[in-house]
Amino acid sequence: MKTTLHHVLLSLLVGVLLTGAACTSSTDKEEKQTVTDSLVMEQVSDGKWVIMDSKKMALYAVFVYDNGPDYPSEGLIRVVKNGKIGYADAKTYEIVIEPQFDCAYPFENGKAKVSNQCQTVKEGENRSWVSDAWEYVDKSGAKK
Repeated sequence: MKTTLHHVLLSLLVGVLLTGAACTSSTDKEEKQTVTDSLVMEQVSDGKWVIMDSKKMALYAVFVYDNGPDYPSEGLIRVVKNGKIGYADAKTYEIVIEPQFDCAYPFENGKAKVSNQCQTVKEGENRSWVSDAWEYVDKSGAKK
């Protein structure tokens, strides 16, 4: 009986020591990592969709398409800041290509059609962009 009790107590002691070591090791690693705020997409009171940081500060608007937030295309969504369109990661909402375009289509086959010399044309209930100066950018923002 004493031997069994000793084994149980010894097992408990080893478990506690291992748990403490694991916690200390984990804490050390966490202190060395850079903590970044996670971003979220939310619809605000005026109906607009925005990307917010953990302090509920709106960082930029989500491009509105078909009466809602932009659809992800090839892992990116369009975002708007200061009247310019750029691209953000559809999962993390981190900016991938800074907002810099007046018109910007979703990515297709690794590139997006963009322009800074475009006009919006209304066609019934729909709107479209026209330009004589379309360019293409890749996912790094480099012109193709």
